[in-house]
Amino acid sequence: MSTDFAADHAPRWREGVSGQRFGSDFIVLDAEGNTLRGLNGTAIEIWELCDGTRTARALVEQVAQRHGWDVEQVLTDTLKFFSELTRLGLIDELEEAR
Repeated sequence: MSTDFAADHAPRWREGVSGQRFGSDFIVLDAEGNTLRGLNGTAIEIWELCDGTRTARALVEQVAQRHGWDVEQVLTDTLKFFSELTRLGLIDELEEAR
């Protein structure tokens, strides 16, 4: 499996993985109950959109437009984020949005 997430693939939370807000913190639990902490507001916003219904590019366009940010810069950063989440076993990379 490639370690680079493709912009035309759709991110989807892996089965058994969950994310939840706790006050100002956001915690992601993997299927074994291990935690990932320290997501910033943008990462949380992107995480919450990882339901497999849109490609990474479409997801980024939605977030970038909402904030008035450059799509290509946000896409570069987000693809790195998705690559790391995939490596950690937290999301799956779907070839087609569902």
